[in-house]
Amino acid sequence: MKDFLLKTYDFFAARRCWLWGTLGTVLLLIAGLAGTLRYNEDIMDFLPVSSEEKKQLETLQSSRSASQIVLVIEGGDDALREAVLDDINERMSNSQCQFSSDPSDQIAEFYARLPELISDSVYACLDSFFTPEAIRGALERDRLLLSTPGTSFLMPAVQADPLGLVKIESGQWKTVNGQKTYAFLDSPYGGTETKKNGVLVDSLNAVIARTMDDGRWTIEDEELKCRLTGGPVIAVGNARRIKTDTLVCIGLSLVLIVMLLAYAFPRKRDLWLILLSVSFGWLFGMAVLRLVAPTVSAIVLGIGSVLIGIAVNYPLHLLVHQRYTTSVRQTLEEVLSPLVVGNITTVGAFMALIPLQATALRHLGIFASAMLVGTILFCIFVLPHLMSAEPTKVREIKWPVGNERWTAGKGKFVPWVIMGITIVAALYLGIAGSKEGLGLFDSNLTHINYMTPEQRTDMAGLENGQWTMGEGRKLQLWAEYWSSHDAEAAVEMIQREASAAGFRPGAFQPFYDQIASHRVPVTNKPFSFNTIAERLSADFDYIGACCSLIVFIFLWISFKKFSLALLAFMPMALSWIWIFAIMHLTGLQFNIVNIILATFIFGQGDDYTIFIVEGILYERRTGKSILPQYRQSIILSALIMLMGIGILVFAVHPAMHSLGVVTLIGMAVVLLMAFTIPPFFFRFIKSI
Repeated sequence: MKDFLLKTYDFFAARRCWLWGTLGTVLLLIAGLAGTLRYNEDIMDFLPVSSEEKKQLETLQSSRSASQIVLVIEGGDDALREAVLDDINERMSNSQCQFSSDPSDQIAEFYARLPELISDSVYACLDSFFTPEAIRGALERDRLLLSTPGTSFLMPAVQADPLGLVKIESGQWKTVNGQKTYAFLDSPYGGTETKKNGVLVDSLNAVIARTMDDGRWTIEDEELKCRLTGGPVIAVGNARRIKTDTLVCIGLSLVLIVMLLAYAFPRKRDLWLILLSVSFGWLFGMAVLRLVAPTVSAIVLGIGSVLIGIAVNYPLHLLVHQRYTTSVRQTLEEVLSPLVVGNITTVGAFMALIPLQATALRHLGIFASAMLVGTILFCIFVLPHLMSAEPTKVREIKWPVGNERWTAGKGKFVPWVIMGITIVAALYLGIAGSKEGLGLFDSNLTHINYMTPEQRTDMAGLENGQWTMGEGRKLQLWAEYWSSHDAEAAVEMIQREASAAGFRPGAFQPFYDQIASHRVPVTNKPFSFNTIAERLSADFDYIGACCSLIVFIFLWISFKKFSLALLAFMPMALSWIWIFAIMHLTGLQFNIVNIILATFIFGQGDDYTIFIVEGILYERRTGKSILPQYRQSIILSALIMLMGIGILVFAVHPAMHSLGVVTLIGMAVVLLMAFTIPPFFFRFIKSI
């Protein structure tokens, strides 16, 4: 392989017109393909759902509860809060939007999901509810409840659940909850249209601000508080928070990366060569993605932008290494082997995403693999012909860890310390896992939503009632029950007792409809967020295991010796022990967003280790020192990665912040392991 690539370099070096003609043709082809790629912003593409489950999820998102904006008025007594609500509605009289504190509609929607709300314990005695004596007792309680003044709003609950199968705590359906009043408004744009909902939320906040600023609503020196929450408000807040964090963090990271490269490469030509290499890879990745799918999530390309931290490795290694050689061909010859091996293992790690069920993750795996392949092809076949014959001017970045002086001096005991800490960490993980499970993956999707502390408190209160989504498996229990019981006889019994108790015919039709509509085949599985969570957790385990296996197999094939493959893989294995232990000790978890970094960390970690191992082998074969230049390019690559993704540690949005935290931990650990473990173990290996 190496000889073939070098002969290809010699061929094009003597026939430059062939090179530029081929490059021009390829550029036109991939640019044409990439230009026809279309984008969407569907976050559901990141969920491991089937097409049928996606339709069910879209139905849930379009439901009324998901599109409700909730006004929370806190402080004062009931009368004062009602007066504030009336004032706000009066100021909104010119618009079609009005807040309502009547919970009847919310109760009706809540009980429309009756089977999801029945606790498992009820099924053990459900037969006892469908006896004449139990039905008469339940109907008498219903009659007394509805005859009590002020309880008319509970009519939908009685109609949908006359037997009291769902246990509702006293006072749950009151819009006045302690010192808070909740009022509801249906967004005409649904729950996911953040742009239009953003305009609506801004106008509502302006009305609330004008209402509160007139100074009339102050009691005992404590000002009333009014705020908005609900699905549309939280969605708008997430979109704006992501946009703000992205602009700030990307802007800051670009400034830092440009400053770093400008310092490391005083010659501007080298900066342009790096940009050309990564740009070609990016375009190549988009073209390949277009062949697979005409439309992809724009978020895929957004997340894929962090691949620059990996792709930049390839031109960096060539340009940095040229400083220490006498010709471009010699540079290519000495760097070619670790470049190709590192690329193959990294691409293999990203290809582990392709079999996943989530559409966006499959597309990300394809795009990442293709981008890195395109970058390495440009660096091997084109970049050497663009490089200057003069040695590259590179400023050395001092890094004491791992160099010969450090290893022979005060740092000689550090590898032993690292091995000792690794053993302790492994024992700790084993004990913690056996007792309670490590719990390193957070499958709760709400935890990666951005919400203010007040919104979390308000939503927690609301979720005790009408906003709680039951488990999908409970629909299955309901279907199983009625598949083995006579539903018609049960309905006739209730109708007979209801007529005797003085209820009009059809008073409990919503309950009868629930029995009829959910008496479906047991094989018809409903949508379940728990199922999605289980799949996400399984995907996390799969990515870790598959990436490890792929990287190790490619290392074994490349080095042709099991011992060398094991030595090159060891830093990655030890790194993950450290990463898991640190995350467990600090309470950090992987989630649907930062799970992708597992492949990034593998991609970077094995690249670093491969270069160190290849450098040691080269020095043993030739006697020529090559590790310093390898370390130099590795340090530059790691700093770029940290500036590109690690800067997200300053983001406020939970999902983006988690990306930054995991990057800082992962990159620091893999860099330490790559610089210390291979040189340490090579001390005990005399022959290769």
